[in-house]
Amino acid sequence: MKSSDIKKTAVSGLLIALDVLFTRVLAINTPVMKIGLGFLAVALCGALYGPVWAAVCGALGDFLGSLIFPTGAYFPGFTLTAAITGLIFGFLLKKYSVGKALTAAALNVVLVTFLANTAMIAYISGAEYSKLLGTRAVQIAVMLPVQAVALAVILPVIMKGIRRNGNI
Repeated sequence: MKSSDIKKTAVSGLLIALDVLFTRVLAINTPVMKIGLGFLAVALCGALYGPVWAAVCGALGDFLGSLIFPTGAYFPGFTLTAAITGLIFGFLLKKYSVGKALTAAALNVVLVTFLANTAMIAYISGAEYSKLLGTRAVQIAVMLPVQAVALAVILPVIMKGIRRNGNI
């Protein structure tokens, strides 16, 4: 294994750990939604290494998080949507721009969080999809600005720090 592959694997492992920490431990849980920053670790992986690595990072973060901090039975549908989040971030953030960051936030929140994750919840709970969409609209109204600000403001600061301190 080349030194660069070892470094990429190690950094990805750290980002997976941050994903789990920010999603499962440091997230704010309310009766209606969960607000966490785990997506930022997956977005950073996407910006650094592209869509495949970010998809793996997102999927492993979800899988390990569900094993270490279970909130119910493991369901692979959420691991799939976590991988899709990585793909979105990897494709759009590999060549970073604020416009691409805002597009990534919008696509992730609407397609993954709102539509796909709601479908997964409907499937495992037996609830009606259309009724769940109404209740989950609140989460979208909160998470879209959170992700947009994080990807447009915080991610470039992290990337600048990484570039200043050496390649990862």
